[in-house]
Amino acid sequence: MAKSKKFWVLALIIWMAVIFLFTQLPYFTGENTSKAIFKLFAVEHDITQSSDAGSVLITAVNIILRKASHLTGFGIIAFLLFQVFRNFRFPYLLSWVLTFLYAITDEWHQSFVPGRTASFQDVLIDGLGAFIALLLTYLFSSRKRKIR
Repeated sequence: MAKSKKFWVLALIIWMAVIFLFTQLPYFTGENTSKAIFKLFAVEHDITQSSDAGSVLITAVNIILRKASHLTGFGIIAFLLFQVFRNFRFPYLLSWVLTFLYAITDEWHQSFVPGRTASFQDVLIDGLGAFIALLLTYLFSSRKRKIR
């Protein structure tokens, strides 16, 4: 195995382990991240007096951060898988399918963690993140080839 391929395989394994650990930890439940965001906004924007507006803002920021982390985290997995399988037949499709399958197993694993719930909506967001990352990889690669 070439040195660069070993690097990408190792990076992939580490990133998948990081996602597994984040899924395992109870600190990253929606309720806990909402509390952390509330503390940040309460100090920075003094929303303790306006509970309704503050609650809506905190809920919106919490959802955006959590879904953006799904998009990003699984986009990174898709990119790393593409680097590992770039010399295979249909590397984009293979990378997307494997990322989607990992997203399913991640949500299934999350269903066993106290305080966490599994959501197929999150699997779809993970798949979208993988698609976006692979699309950007394709566009960047094709642009790079045109420059040469």
